[in-house]
Amino acid sequence: MREILYLCLVIKYKLRRKNIIFIPRYPIHTDLSYKEGFVLSDEAEDLHNQRSWLQNALVMDAYNSTSNSLRNLVTALFDEIVDKTGLKVKSLKRVKQALKTVLINLWLSNLLGMPIRYSRDKSAYSHNRRYGKLYFKYHTLLPVIDALLPLGYIEEKKGRSSYEDKKKGYQTRIWPTSELIGLFIDHQLILPDFFQIPEPDELIIKKDKSKKKLVGYREDKNTHQMRKDLECYNEFVKEHHITVTLHSKVLTNNDFLINLFKNIITNRITVEQILYKNNQIMVHSRIPQHILKKYTDTVNGNPPINTPTITQEFPCKPPIDNRLHRIYFYAKLRFIDFLASLNRKLHGKRKKNDECFLELFPLEKIGIEHLQFILNQEYLYRVFNRNSFQYGGRAYGAIHQNLPKNMRPFIHINGEKTIEIDYSAFHILMLYNQEGTDYQDDPYSVCEGPKMRDIYKAVGLIAINAENERKAYGAIRNELKDRGITLPSIKKPLVTLVNTFRDAHEPISRYLFSGIGLTLQNTDGNIMNAILKSLMDKGILGLSVYDSVIVAEQHEAVTKEVMIEEYKNIMGFNPRF
Repeated sequence: MREILYLCLVIKYKLRRKNIIFIPRYPIHTDLSYKEGFVLSDEAEDLHNQRSWLQNALVMDAYNSTSNSLRNLVTALFDEIVDKTGLKVKSLKRVKQALKTVLINLWLSNLLGMPIRYSRDKSAYSHNRRYGKLYFKYHTLLPVIDALLPLGYIEEKKGRSSYEDKKKGYQTRIWPTSELIGLFIDHQLILPDFFQIPEPDELIIKKDKSKKKLVGYREDKNTHQMRKDLECYNEFVKEHHITVTLHSKVLTNNDFLINLFKNIITNRITVEQILYKNNQIMVHSRIPQHILKKYTDTVNGNPPINTPTITQEFPCKPPIDNRLHRIYFYAKLRFIDFLASLNRKLHGKRKKNDECFLELFPLEKIGIEHLQFILNQEYLYRVFNRNSFQYGGRAYGAIHQNLPKNMRPFIHINGEKTIEIDYSAFHILMLYNQEGTDYQDDPYSVCEGPKMRDIYKAVGLIAINAENERKAYGAIRNELKDRGITLPSIKKPLVTLVNTFRDAHEPISRYLFSGIGLTLQNTDGNIMNAILKSLMDKGILGLSVYDSVIVAEQHEAVTKEVMIEEYKNIMGFNPRF
C-alpha cells in the first residue's frame, strides 16, 4: 500500500524557509507550489490572520507506533539534532520516544490545520505516578522541541497572546514547517496507518472537584475488582468486529463529518467500504489530475468505464486485484480529502455555535450511497469525580458512545444487526425507588401529556443534576434550543415548567437543584458494570451507552432479563423500558 502511494505522492522540490505558516491540505502534497523557490500557502496565511487559529489548538498527546518508516525518520532527525545542537542525552530510548510522539502530533497538526499546544511550565509535568505513563517528563520533552526549532522543522508561538484571555494564560503553540512536511513525504508517512492511540494505562480514574485534575488514590478491594472487570471486558471486546453501516438516506451534519475525519486520521475509526452516488467520485476533491491518472489508470481523473463498483467486500484489507486495489484506495483517499477540505472550510466556526454544524442533511447530498466504517477504539474506563468514589463512575472511552443517536441503530457486531435496549426515565425512577416507591408511570408525560414529554424530559433531568436554579434555567434553555424545541408562549416559561414538574413529582421534589446527578451516576455505573459482566459470562458482547445497552438482535430477550435482574439487585424494584 505505502509503495503505491509513495510513487504517486512523492514530490521532488527544493525548500527554502519563508516566514509564513504552511498548512497544506490532505493529501500532504496538494498545497505545495513553486514561486521563486518558496513553498507557499495562501490559505495558511488567511487562517493565521484569524483570531481563532491559535486558540483552537490540539493538546500534545501520547501515541504508539511500530512503523519502520517513522523509526527511520526519528533516527535521522535524532542524529541531526545531536550533531547540530549538541543535545545532551541521558536516556537514548526516552528521548527517541519523545521525538517520535512529537512528530506524530506535528503530522496530525498538518492534516488538521491546527497548531499543537503544550505547557512550558515545569509544574504541569508533575502528575500522580498512577497516571504518569501517558505523560512526558519536562526535561525530556522540552529539549526535543527546542532542538527542532533552530533546525527549521517547527514554528512556534510562546507565552501569552491577545488571542486568549491573559488572565487564563496561554500555552505555547507549535506547528510543522514545509521542511518537516517534506520529510514526512520522503519517509512515506502519508496515510494515518503508522501510529495508534494507546489503551489507557489506568482504567480507574479519579478527578478533583473541578473535574480537570487527576488525583491519586490508595488501592483497595473495590478498585481492584473494578479494574479487573474492565480489563476482562476490554479484552473481550477486541474479539469482536464492530462496524457502522450507513445508507444514502441517513441524516448527518457537518459536526459528525468533522469528528469522523478526526477519528479516521487518529485511527480510532477505519473506513471499510464506500460507494459514491451513481458510482461517481465526489467532485469536492482537489487531488491533482496527474496524481489521479497514475493512481487509478484513468483519463482526466474519471473512473474507468465499466469498473467494478466499490461496494464489493473489502473488509480490513484492500483487494488483491491490482486494479480494484487502486480504485479502493482512490475512493478512500477522495473521501479523506473531502473531509479535510470541510474541516478547513469550517475552521474556527465551532466556537461561534454556527448553525452550519448542526443542520441535518442526508448522506446522498454529499454524494455518498453507502459508507461503512470500523470502530477501533471500543475499550472502556471509569471516571469518578469530586475526589471520591461515591460520585460519578460511569464508563467512557468507546467510540460508539459518541455516535449521533440516529446512527446507533446502524451498528453491527460481527456483521449482525443490533438493537439498543434502554431504561426509561432511569434517574427519575431511581429516585422514587430510593424513597421506597415502585413508580411505573411515564414521569415526563404525567406533567402535561405526551405532546410535552420531550420538554419535561429536559426539564426534569437538568433540574435534578443542576447545583442551583440559576444554572438549571440556563441549561434548560440551551438544551431545548439545541433540540430545536420552542419554549411555550407563557409568562416566565422556564419557571413555570420547573414548577409544573415539581408539583407532578412532589415525593422527589427535594432532589431538584441538589446536584444529585453524580450520585445517581455512581449507582447506574455499578448497574451497567454488572450488566456487561453478566452478558460477557454468557458470551454476549454488550455496548454501553450509560443508560442503555446495544447487543446483537438475537440476544434481545436475554439482555432484557439481565438488565431487569441487575437493576433489581441494586435498587430493589423492577425498571421500566
